[in-house]
Amino acid sequence: MSVSSVGGTYGLSGSGMDIDELVKNLMAGQQAKTDALMQKKTVLDWQKSAYNKVYDNINSFRDSIFNYKLSSTLSPHTVYSNNTSVATATANADAADVNHSLVVAQLATGVNLTSSDRINSDTTVSKTTLATHMGITDSFNLNISDGKTNKIITVDPTDSINDVVSTINKSGLNVKASYDSTLDRFFLSTSTTGSSANIQLSSVGTTDSGQKFIEGLKLGTTNTTTVDGVNTTTFSSASGKDAVFQLDGVQFSQASNTFTIAGVKYNLTGVSTGASMDAGGNPVWGSATTTNVSVSFDVDTAVASIQSLVDSYNKILEELNGMVDETRYKDYTPLTDAQKKVMTDSDITAWEVKAKSGMLHNDDSLTSLIRSMRSAFSNQVSGISASYDKVTGKNVTYNSGSSIGITTGDYAEGGKLHLNTDKLKAALANNPDVLNELFGAVGTTKSDGTIDTSSQGIVGRLYDTLEKTKDKLDEIAGTTANAEYDTESYYAKRITETEKQLLRAEDRFDIMEAAYYTKYNAMEVALQQLNSQSTWLQTFGTNS
Repeated sequence: MSVSSVGGTYGLSGSGMDIDELVKNLMAGQQAKTDALMQKKTVLDWQKSAYNKVYDNINSFRDSIFNYKLSSTLSPHTVYSNNTSVATATANADAADVNHSLVVAQLATGVNLTSSDRINSDTTVSKTTLATHMGITDSFNLNISDGKTNKIITVDPTDSINDVVSTINKSGLNVKASYDSTLDRFFLSTSTTGSSANIQLSSVGTTDSGQKFIEGLKLGTTNTTTVDGVNTTTFSSASGKDAVFQLDGVQFSQASNTFTIAGVKYNLTGVSTGASMDAGGNPVWGSATTTNVSVSFDVDTAVASIQSLVDSYNKILEELNGMVDETRYKDYTPLTDAQKKVMTDSDITAWEVKAKSGMLHNDDSLTSLIRSMRSAFSNQVSGISASYDKVTGKNVTYNSGSSIGITTGDYAEGGKLHLNTDKLKAALANNPDVLNELFGAVGTTKSDGTIDTSSQGIVGRLYDTLEKTKDKLDEIAGTTANAEYDTESYYAKRITETEKQLLRAEDRFDIMEAAYYTKYNAMEVALQQLNSQSTWLQTFGTNS
């Protein structure tokens, strides 16, 4: 009985040798080299993934703190209107904390046109084409204007009125069209408001098709003139109206009901009681009721914003500290397939937890980032003037995180921040612009074009530090987004080189293994031949 093997057949000689085991033992050294390369590649993959995770985390944190560079976040205001049926309002960081008086005589309006009757009195008529619907027999050009811009569209008898609606709406004009087939009425309106809003239709041609179309819409009075056989038909709507109002006793007009004056964004919703417009289009104020709009700094929102920033900072800091401090178990190398075969699933899981632990233990890039993040809050911001403390009667300069109540805990907390909201509220009471000055300062530009970080606000420092670390991590290990195509990062190159070494080692393994089997097969053949000769000789001696 012969036994099949990778190298051929053996066992014919009856030698009793376990060739597979012999070859396996001879290949043990080469197998160890191959396993070591496979383990090296696995660790590199784990480390690259760990860097990619850090990149994703700090990128998300960087995106989340962008709003803290904006005045609208750092200097929030609340606005109260005592009559929201006349106006509502919001305020940006530039708004002063004052009360405004508002009287509205007229709201801004646009133009809205509707067919005065059915386009075709015959309810059974086909509306599939303008030819059947409106008696249009020839193509014509329709000139449409919104009061500022005009466009020319071509109308064909085979078009339906819905085709015309679609063409108008795609023209880019501030005019919107619609059609109700049940009512058989056409609608035109401007998407803007104000005295400049207007709708004009005109057509010039040697046939009456353009005239029939414009008149057939029944939007209002049209005018048609004929000179030398050329028909010119025009229609022009009344214009829209500007909003007319008094703000703090001064009369204004605006083309829209939504506008911003002195940092306050107003949204007019109605006309004040007692105010109106006369027949000549002039405002009549009389004894109109005043709407009070009060603007005040929103301390609670400001405090909540800074608390949110501190919480986000602590979360990313905890993640970074966890990766830097995580224990690296160097004796727990990635398991080979042979090792996994003799282990239980629970043992494999427990082993791999330790094998994957500490991939970024004491990593220089992360420890440097952590130090820079801490410095952003602890280092003073230069160029901030002192504020008068209403409680102590002394001047105080809010130029660092600790000066407004942001401090770090004890050493065991790894730099975690704590916010004393009472201290922050006291700072805001003394200087409502303190957050803009401390967090949002852009910083002065040095002669070499870089930002002087000593004058840069806390969030700017954080943002730039995170951006620099992102760039560095991209060079080291790429990103999750480009992982599939990354060939240029440091780790991508190391992994590629290790894969090449592994392929060469596997090729050597196969060649050496095949050579051993070839030798042992040759030995088997030789032993079989000797056995055959010995048997023949024994038979020959017996027979003689």
